[in-house]
Order: sequence, then structure tokens, then C-alpha cells
Amino acid sequence: MMLGLVTPIAQQIAAMETELPVPPIVFGIIAFCCLLAMMAIVLSIGKGRPHS
Repeated sequence: MMLGLVTPIAQQIAAMETELPVPPIVFGIIAFCCLLAMMAIVLSIGKGRPHS
């Protein structure tokens, strides 16, 4: 394996980190709302179908 590349790659990734435009909790809330919307879509499509 190329163990010599591990440190430079890790340093490049660390250097790429930037400040988020909004707090992380906002991304969490958006993701939660997207999951709720997808669940509502699945439930609405599956209504009235007989169980298999």
C-alpha cells in the first residue's frame, strides 16, 4: 500500500475545511424534513393497497 500518501492527503482534506454558511443544526432540520416528506409520499402512495 501507499502509506506515504496518507499524511499529505489528510493534510489536504483538513485544509479544504471551510466555515459553513449556516449552523449545522439547520442542515439537520432540513434533512429531517426531507425524510418526513419522503415518508409521507410513501404512505400516501401505499394507501388502499391490499397487504401481500
